[in-house]
Amino acid sequence: DQPELAAAATQEQALEIRDLARALQVLPQAQRQVVLLVGLEGMDYKRVATVLDIPVGTVMSRLHRGREALRRLMAYGPESRPSSRNAKVRLVP
Repeated sequence: DQPELAAAATQEQALEIRDLARALQVLPQAQRQVVLLVGLEGMDYKRVATVLDIPVGTVMSRLHRGREALRRLMAYGPESRPSSRNAKVRLVP
């Protein structure tokens, strides 16, 4: 019995991972923390609330806003970020 080796990422998958990493950096820190603790670390909302010393409701709202912002950024790229001339997307902590 030999362990299965993970398949190497295709070029398309590698680009998606790069884009996701860039999109995560655009998020406000408060949203990024919650998205990573829930999505990457697999923590439940109550544990995240304890770790960050915030209410569970705040965890839920930051997670929702962070995920929505990531969806927009992944779909439309960094040009969906707010700017002084064109504030279409609102990233709220």
